[in-house]
Amino acid sequence: MQSFITEQYNRLSVHVMPTSQYANGYLHLSIVNEQGRIPSAVFAVIVRLLFRQDSLGKRKLQQQLWSMYVDELRCELEQKGETQLACIRLRIPAGLLPGTKARTLDALKLLADMLFGSSLKGGFDFDESQIQEELAWAEHHAGYDVSDWDKVVRGRSLEWLGYAGRSRDSDLEQLQHCARDGELLEWYREVLCSPLHIHVIGDFQSDVMIAQVMETFLPSVITAEGEGTPSVIGHDHQPTESREEGEIMLELMDVQQCKINVAFTTGVTYGSSNYPALFLLHSLFGATPASRLQSELREVKQWVYQIYSTLDDYRGTLHVTTGTSSGYVTEVLEAIDAEWLRICSGDIQEVELNRAIQNVMHYVQVGYDLPEQVVNLHIDRLLNRVQMTTPQFLEAISCVTAVQVAEVASGMKKAVTWILYPESEYSAPVQEVTHE
Repeated sequence: MQSFITEQYNRLSVHVMPTSQYANGYLHLSIVNEQGRIPSAVFAVIVRLLFRQDSLGKRKLQQQLWSMYVDELRCELEQKGETQLACIRLRIPAGLLPGTKARTLDALKLLADMLFGSSLKGGFDFDESQIQEELAWAEHHAGYDVSDWDKVVRGRSLEWLGYAGRSRDSDLEQLQHCARDGELLEWYREVLCSPLHIHVIGDFQSDVMIAQVMETFLPSVITAEGEGTPSVIGHDHQPTESREEGEIMLELMDVQQCKINVAFTTGVTYGSSNYPALFLLHSLFGATPASRLQSELREVKQWVYQIYSTLDDYRGTLHVTTGTSSGYVTEVLEAIDAEWLRICSGDIQEVELNRAIQNVMHYVQVGYDLPEQVVNLHIDRLLNRVQMTTPQFLEAISCVTAVQVAEVASGMKKAVTWILYPESEYSAPVQEVTHE
């Protein structure tokens, strides 16, 4: 498997992978908001303003993209523990199309202009209507899309665990304050002082591509560093309250069925020696269609439409998320506990373990054939400061035993169970739950 060649200058890191495996070239610019140093809503709005489809003038941007044979520019925001990541992606058609190298250089210049252009003009050059549209977007999402109930219920659990240093209301209030008082320019300068990772995948010479990226971005990076202003960042994280492990939280909401999230703390960090066993447990427990929770609760009992586990490497948590009718809540929670305890006791058949190993091997190998997944894996390793390569991870997975999986499962603790319960179906008095 091919790997990235990296060159770094202060906070600018360039990662190139020369390969003829793909028909296209891939260019990813990642901006890292380390440990929430910029409030997430402020960071998100500034990045979205910078990389809006009309940020350079809609017609001008479309013409630039068309000249490179690029159909769209994608901007994605992701929370990785306390660190926030903005990834801007461009796919540059190669193959038989002419001028691939020139178009790649044009794409680099386009991203550099969109990121640093406002600074070079001496301001934050966006009209009021654009800013108001992004403020409305931030208010609607408030950390996650309120129409995606799985994200809502997981978010509630993470807040309860103390992984949200600032409440969403406080973050939005600060964003509105900054926009109202004209402070977005200062925050924009803070964004320009954030670590930048540029990944380039395609058929090129590595030294030539590294030189082109450095030549395009480095002058602006140095200028931004030289024009740095005193930080406007205030760290006003709220102290985390003492929590009782295993607590069940019930919240009444306007939902059609009960939404459930069971959050476990794993005690295992990404890249540690027992991480492959945890990942295999995740696959065995609920990550795949062949997992125990899917088989028992969905196919056999038919209590849920879907149920799955998600592994949060950055926070050391594993979440089981599902939805069910109010009449099955107790049975579903007891069944989740029962499957977890079975694994803890070592009740794992060899054929089941081998199937889980093959599922993980297939998942990782297929993902490694997708350029975006290659970049995501590399970013995860960079942010976690882990040297483990994909071949090393696959080798470790193939050697995991049932005893190791049971040990990892036994080391997990059920931290909190959060239930969003339909208001229309609840008649007993309930204590109101707050999320700040």
